[in-house]
Amino acid sequence: MESKIVFVEGVWKRFGNVVANEDVSIYVDAGEVVSLLGPNGAGKTTLVRQIYGELRPDKGRVAVIGMRPKKAKERGYVSVVPQEATPFNMLKVTEHVEMLVRLRGLPKGEAKRCAEEAIDAVGLRDYRNKLVYDLSGGMKRLVLVASAIACRPKLIILDEPTVGIDAHNRRRIWEAIRGAKDGGSAVVLTTHYIHEAEELSDRVYMINRRIIMEGTPGELRRKLPWVEIRGDSLEKPIRAKWDDAVKALHELVARKARFEVREPSLEDLFLELFGVSQ
Repeated sequence: MESKIVFVEGVWKRFGNVVANEDVSIYVDAGEVVSLLGPNGAGKTTLVRQIYGELRPDKGRVAVIGMRPKKAKERGYVSVVPQEATPFNMLKVTEHVEMLVRLRGLPKGEAKRCAEEAIDAVGLRDYRNKLVYDLSGGMKRLVLVASAIACRPKLIILDEPTVGIDAHNRRRIWEAIRGAKDGGSAVVLTTHYIHEAEELSDRVYMINRRIIMEGTPGELRRKLPWVEIRGDSLEKPIRAKWDDAVKALHELVARKARFEVREPSLEDLFLELFGVSQ
């Protein structure tokens, strides 16, 4: 398993009497987006803090590119946007991105080139010489994401990168994540937006202290054995297994009624597992 970008095996983390992570095992390959989904207090942020070396597990093993997380970060292989991160307001956008890339150990010329590419990738070209202080909250988040993806680090960790920002800037971040993946980076994402995980992820881990379920978004959706039929002639939507749904559909077709069929979503599974919405 040393070939994995992220390898987490049997990790436990406690804070006093509270168990935050219980025997958690996950892995992330190069060129893969992996999302952690779970309710508030599920241990997602605690887990990613161990992956980038801010915390050490009480038990179990975490490796990044076959080495200790802190060592991988010191070598510039890891970039992080923590949940509560704020940018340096008195720097220009280009200065901010270049500085964080230089802190990962890249030479000045390469850092400058990568910064320009990353700023373009998140749609901030027209703001490159503006002070971060003068940007909106959503654009400040874009600056942080640009700083994380610049120069394509081996591992990018984004803890709630789109929380509290508008749909337009969220889409920009999505495109930046897809670009980082296409460039070969591994991306670990935590998000409160289930649709975001469904759109971006190659694999999803459902977590509530421990891993409840994992798989591709398609595999996870198929865990729910029903489809939903909606139509103007129905008093309420029909939710049934496929065999029973086919019978209902035949009846609707015979009556020439208008209807639509909806397959389960990742949000449906989330609600089934945890009983709460994000």
